[in-house]
Amino acid sequence: MDVEHGFIRRYAVTPANIHDSQMLPMLLDPENTDDYVWADSAFAGERFEDLLDLGGFESCIHEKGSRNHPLSDAAKERNRIKSAIRACVEHVFGCMTMSMGGKMTRKIGLEKNKAWWGLKNLTFNFLRYLLRANRAFALA
Repeated sequence: MDVEHGFIRRYAVTPANIHDSQMLPMLLDPENTDDYVWADSAFAGERFEDLLDLGGFESCIHEKGSRNHPLSDAAKERNRIKSAIRACVEHVFGCMTMSMGGKMTRKIGLEKNKAWWGLKNLTFNFLRYLLRANRAFALA
């Protein structure tokens, strides 16, 4: 997700038995001008930090607490600040849920699902472009 402009830049479609965190290498864009990677605490851990360092990215991944080791107040505050940026990404899912027929797909087969999500993401980007163009026109 391009946080500055709100466009979907890259996505991956996987079978349900693959966790989101396993797809991080596919989602990292070496052509991205921003060096920051924003993600929830599912991506927390040294493995992901090492991967981001190797790719030259700076981690803005939420910190994760555990049983008997809750997050400190400072860590909660850092997560709150990170959430303000991550909310931009969550707005995409909200838009898809509220105005684009939801996030559920009933296609059978990974290739059909990839095509369906590709068209849905393209539609979102077109709608986002129209929204930005109208705002720019109204400001001019």
